[in-house]
Amino acid sequence: MSDDKRAAFDKIDTDGDGFITADEFKAALQTSSGKVSDENATAIVNMADENGDKKIDFDEYSKFVR
Repeated sequence: MSDDKRAAFDKIDTDGDGFITADEFKAALQTSSGKVSDENATAIVNMADENGDKKIDFDEYSKFVR
């Protein structure tokens, strides 16, 4: 399961910096779900973002997508 999470995280993290931003999350959601607002993408990232840096690292992502 961890390998699947890593693969999904890496696919969303399009710039490869080790973090998922709201823009990257929005792009991933639009690819799979259609239109997503900036506000919704930001809200989802904020829910997963434990340290308040406005981005999701792999540890935060892993906890969020259990």
